[in-house]
Amino acid sequence: MSSTTSADPDLQLKPWWLPIPLTEDTPWHGAIGPLSIYLERGQHEWRLAWEHRPDVIDNNRLELGTDRLPPDTLDTGRYVFRQAPSTVRLRPRLLDRPTVVKTNEPVMIPPGEQSTFYISSPVCVCIECDALEKPLLEIPTVQLSDTWFGPNTREGELCYAARTSARNDVDDVPLRPHRAVTPVLLHNRSTELLAIEKLSIPLPMLSVFGRDDGTLWTESVSLEHHASDSLASLKIGRKPDGATLLSEARLPSQRNNVVRAFINLFTD
Repeated sequence: MSSTTSADPDLQLKPWWLPIPLTEDTPWHGAIGPLSIYLERGQHEWRLAWEHRPDVIDNNRLELGTDRLPPDTLDTGRYVFRQAPSTVRLRPRLLDRPTVVKTNEPVMIPPGEQSTFYISSPVCVCIECDALEKPLLEIPTVQLSDTWFGPNTREGELCYAARTSARNDVDDVPLRPHRAVTPVLLHNRSTELLAIEKLSIPLPMLSVFGRDDGTLWTESVSLEHHASDSLASLKIGRKPDGATLLSEARLPSQRNNVVRAFINLFTD
């Protein structure tokens, strides 16, 4: 699979998930999409603040290592150590719920046809240090709204809601440092025209992979539609070529039981 091309010629992506050195008593600021993180390392503590910038939710910002101080309006957390770690790592991880993405316009797949769509999802940023096994904090880069996905109020699950352009050419996918791209192969094996307006992407069952060009990807998802009852068979593919595993799936034990997340996939 080829790498994507950027819609923003000024954006310079690079892997932001590598270890970052912190100089004692020197502020550190990083911006990944609409998320800004502020860190300062003392001898025995880290001071940490963060904020979402809703005015830049579609802005492909990537800034690492500026010495910007946090605004006075932000609350700062103090993390105390015997000796404060000298490096921080920002690790991407997928959201903790499936995301229901609504297409900007209905997508039609004729009988017997198939197509691959490239759908991106905002990631969380885990703030980690070598001294601890678990992240100090996990922050979503974008705050999505909640939605219910299922045939009725008794069956289904709580998900996040988003919109997608459902691009079917990988070269049309914009480079965005805070979003991971999932290739979704839809195969219409029924005898009827398949109209798609919503997709439920099982993000907790997918892993995050990074490429040297600074882009984030997940495994591919293959979905075969056989009848008009909206039930489909689903498979999670292998890792993308030329990519390094950054975060395991949150629910790896359920990888073979993901069809339920796609029930009523093609309803309004």
